[in-house]
Amino acid sequence: MLAVRTALAVGIMVAVGAHFSRTLNKIDAGQLPVRLQPELLVASGLLYLLAHLCWSTFWVRLLHNQGVHVSWWVGLRAYYLSQFGKYVPGKVAVLGIRVVMLRHYGGHPLPVAVTATYETLSSMSAGAMLGVLFLPALGGALGDKISGGTMAFVVIASLPLGLVVLNKLAAWVVNRRRRPGAPPLATPSIGLLAQGLLHGACGYALLALGLSLTVRALIPDARIWTLATYTADIATVGLSYVAGFVAVIAPGGLGARELSMQLALTPQFAPAHGEQAAGLATVVALTLRLTWTIAEVVIGLPLYLLRPALPPHAHHETRNENPHA
Repeated sequence: MLAVRTALAVGIMVAVGAHFSRTLNKIDAGQLPVRLQPELLVASGLLYLLAHLCWSTFWVRLLHNQGVHVSWWVGLRAYYLSQFGKYVPGKVAVLGIRVVMLRHYGGHPLPVAVTATYETLSSMSAGAMLGVLFLPALGGALGDKISGGTMAFVVIASLPLGLVVLNKLAAWVVNRRRRPGAPPLATPSIGLLAQGLLHGACGYALLALGLSLTVRALIPDARIWTLATYTADIATVGLSYVAGFVAVIAPGGLGARELSMQLALTPQFAPAHGEQAAGLATVVALTLRLTWTIAEVVIGLPLYLLRPALPPHAHHETRNENPHA
């Protein structure tokens, strides 16, 4: 199955790469009005990390709500480092990394995995709702085309609520049959998940600012920054993130997210740049991916090296697991 998933992931990336290559080959790269401003890309990377701070904060709140009382530092570190697991086809590695990292800090695997699932679905739901809400801002044929699939985004947006109902039912069944001393099934409240949507919306608002800065970092005569362009950027990052999430096989949504972003940005660039719009949109989408990936690596390396001290009981458990330690 791993080989099949990897082959599918490679196939997706090759297909999207070929599409981008054909788009760029249709225009003269020398005529693209691109001039790099690195300081704006640095700011875009910082906004990306702050957006994930919104989402990781909600996950730590979920952990505390379910009795996993790790420190904020431990929880945020596990969240940021687990993001590298999304590049493994299937994205399940994200959950596995969080479970392993919190195991010695008092985090039982069940609530850690369940809360991580809720956090992911809440952030994706926020993206789907914002994408549907600001869909008219994209305008043109693209807005009409995506409108045909609005129901799919509505379904994604309602996933946390449906999961709560299902989880409440499962918790009632499991808790009636669980053994004495066994931890109860994690069941976050609807109110807490509603707050998670707010955390998610704040994250997408920051990502949209990052997209706006990336556009201005590359295109000297970028469109004027107005409320209309900002809401269009929110719709773009929301829909592209959801597209990357739905493409489970694609590592980190690679390809699916960039293709969605290119399709959303092209109509916005068309009035000023005509036939060059698709090429500019491609450059922006790929630059944004590279910028945000570099930001992940820059924050991930020190977080990996600065390992929090294990609690006393963890040292005792470690010695029992490995008597030669």
